[in-house]
Amino acid sequence: MQRNSTNQNYLRLAFICLFLVFFQALSSLYPFIPLFVGLFFIYIIINFKNEDSRLYVYLGFIYLSFYDLDKGFYLFSSALFLMFFFYFFVEKIKNFLICKSCIIVIYVTAAYLGHFLFNLLIAYILQQDVPTFSQTYFYYIFLDIILAIIIFKGRV
Repeated sequence: MQRNSTNQNYLRLAFICLFLVFFQALSSLYPFIPLFVGLFFIYIIINFKNEDSRLYVYLGFIYLSFYDLDKGFYLFSSALFLMFFFYFFVEKIKNFLICKSCIIVIYVTAAYLGHFLFNLLIAYILQQDVPTFSQTYFYYIFLDIILAIIIFKGRV
């Protein structure tokens, strides 16, 4: 007689969430640890309309919100930019380009540079201080592009 094991998906999900919170804290202490914003951006774009991965999409939004808070951007600006980008640009990019790697490069670049420009626009409208953009973001973009091509090439 075999024992039925309990559903351990929630336990695995809790460990993943704790790891991501720890990883976000480490990226604040050590600036050369990548932020993986582009990876979460692409994951949310791929799975946004998928009902089975709705929980993971919400967790991706939470991670991007932690990123906003940690790096000094406006709260939920990454989620707002992602929604704007998804509804106005994703289908046009998919219809215009055939190269999957090129689409990934555009998504990751938009995740960082588009998000920064969106925060720049918000700061201009609210007449606040301009957020800073350092050269390490180009390092983050490069690492995220490489990882995203490896992880998401067949799924975009």
